[in-house]
Amino acid sequence: MTRVVIIEDEPPARARLVASLRELDPQLEIVAELGSVAQAVRWFEDHHHQGAPDLVFADVQLSDGLSLEIFAQVQPAAPIVFCTAYDEYMVEALAQNGIAYLLKPYTTTELGDVLRKYRRLEAHFSTRLAALARALGQPRASARRLLARDGDTFVAVPIDEIAYFGVRDGVTELVRRDARRLELDRTLADIEAELVSAGFFRINRQYLAHADAVSGFRSYFKGRLLVELKPAASEDVVVSQPNAARFRSWLEGA
Repeated sequence: MTRVVIIEDEPPARARLVASLRELDPQLEIVAELGSVAQAVRWFEDHHHQGAPDLVFADVQLSDGLSLEIFAQVQPAAPIVFCTAYDEYMVEALAQNGIAYLLKPYTTTELGDVLRKYRRLEAHFSTRLAALARALGQPRASARRLLARDGDTFVAVPIDEIAYFGVRDGVTELVRRDARRLELDRTLADIEAELVSAGFFRINRQYLAHADAVSGFRSYFKGRLLVELKPAASEDVVVSQPNAARFRSWLEGA
């Protein structure tokens, strides 16, 4: 039986999706219907010990943010079908275990095509696609140094000399502990995956910081946290309310 999680903040759209899925495959088990980023993050954190669902259907734009924020925080080891009225998030969405991007209003036929694609992938790899996603999602060994650009020159920077990474004007920036700033030709998500076991934490979509670079934090409005980095960042560095508990836990255990 295929276990499915649905993330959709519009009740009529959610009801149509549930009805269509049950029509296409009565054996599907819908284990959760979630309506917000915060609710989804809590659900995945509370149920991680039960294993990932087999398939996730997620709208991109939710009432409290983008569903992409969910998968940046909890990273469920399951393939994801994005269902949305907006096409501008396609590339970023498909980088998050995405196997399909359905534009609303989609038909039951299109939904059926997605389920058949999932079944083909499942059969091709001989084990459940969720198990494959878990295998692919295992942390990689941390790099010992990264190549960064200082003008026209490439510099090999040891990981233990890096305070944090940031994104400014679409450019990924490496900030050393001595406050020197260099540029990287890589995305923050790619760097995060490589440094997952090196003491770094994804504070938000713009910042990835080492624990030693966090000099403190204070409460911000609506349950968020304002983080103070060293060397100082060029803008406010804010942890979202859904991510605040994970940030505190990470900092205490780092």
